[in-house]
Amino acid sequence: MTARLAIPSLQNAAISPIGDTVRMPWAGAGDERVVRPALAVLYRMAVGPAADYYVPRFLRFEWTGRTFPSWHWPSFWLPGVWAFYRKLWLPGLAFAVLPFLGAAIFAEFEPSIGDSNVAWFALAALSIWLVPSIVSALFANGLLYRRVRRSVRRAEARRRGIGDVAMFLTIRKPTAIGIAAAVGVAAVVLAPQFIAANLHALYDEHVVRGRIAGSLAAVRPLQRQVEDSLLRFGAMPRTPDFAAMLSQRGAMMQDDVHLNPASGRLRVALGSAAPELDGASILLAPAMDARQRIRWVCIPVGIPRAYLPAECRNG
Repeated sequence: MTARLAIPSLQNAAISPIGDTVRMPWAGAGDERVVRPALAVLYRMAVGPAADYYVPRFLRFEWTGRTFPSWHWPSFWLPGVWAFYRKLWLPGLAFAVLPFLGAAIFAEFEPSIGDSNVAWFALAALSIWLVPSIVSALFANGLLYRRVRRSVRRAEARRRGIGDVAMFLTIRKPTAIGIAAAVGVAAVVLAPQFIAANLHALYDEHVVRGRIAGSLAAVRPLQRQVEDSLLRFGAMPRTPDFAAMLSQRGAMMQDDVHLNPASGRLRVALGSAAPELDGASILLAPAMDARQRIRWVCIPVGIPRAYLPAECRNG
């Protein structure tokens, strides 16, 4: 007795030659683009788990002749793990690197965010998690389609007949669950060491920068007094009202504020509320521009650039 191997998924494929074609149900009138019906079977075998989800999308890609962005939830939540699970080695590496790239970009523009904690955390989440995850989710289906299509084409080039091709695809494992698990563990272990530690340092700088900005805001009533006196009388105010600063929120950061009666320059000594600023100060010098308006030039003394608010970085 001769044993025969039965492949249930090929029962209907036996009536169509491997090179035959069929019009797709979504094709419009007069549209001559066609797809081989055997591809539905071969793609199911090549993709493995969740074939009911992937194959209709793959056939749509096949019919249009190109891939296009489409949403994919697993790669949104676990982009690197999903990609390695599906043996997408280079995309998996890219998905794993995207959060680190986002963190580096966030570190570049973070000093310009301002002193809002809500904006800081929102932009950090957007740069490090949300944007990389959205990019992964939009391109996941297309990337997997290309891998599956290559696998099917290689199998067809090496085997004769759809039965041999199907058998070749069946014995090949379409997923790598062990590698995916290892990537997941590595992400849990390494992410806090690299991203979380850097975020903590950036947030500390953000807090100090906000305190300095608050101190400069507290001095503005005194600056307005200097501006008004210069514009009206061409001289410094004789009796500056230092008490106007006491009600300001950032006044607690100031050790001392001194007004130079000759130049109008303000010296703001910092340090009591932030150890990082011990002995540091900021000089605010008034200058008249071409339109006869007073501009204040911020001159930091002993303050690292990472702690400077935007007005002092650009001063």
